[in-house]
Amino acid sequence: MFRSLLALPLCLSLGLLAGCSYFSVHTNIDKANFTEYFKPGTVALVEKAQLEALNYQVLGTVEAESCQADADQPLPNLGDARTEARRKVADMGGNALLMGQCVTLQQTADCLSSLLCYGQALKVAEPAQ
Repeated sequence: MFRSLLALPLCLSLGLLAGCSYFSVHTNIDKANFTEYFKPGTVALVEKAQLEALNYQVLGTVEAESCQADADQPLPNLGDARTEARRKVADMGGNALLMGQCVTLQQTADCLSSLLCYGQALKVAEPAQ
């Protein structure tokens, strides 16, 4: 009798586990999504004064925008523009961004208001160990 009481939960558990083996879970989590999300984190912001102490190469100019497309959306901000610029620097193979000027624009073709920023993409050499 006692054995049959122990066997019942065990059989039910095994049955449930076996029933779940036919189900699979699909998500949008993949390496490419993670890489793209964390890409701006691989680019450091540098100030002009810091460049004197660094061994670096200029890769080119980057342009980034923060846009308010609808009145319901938040105003454009420097953080969004800077993040987009850092992503573009990473795409160019750089690891540092020297921010330049930012200009606020009103009523462009796609935005009610936008913040357009320019900067230089840099590849900073790692210090010799």
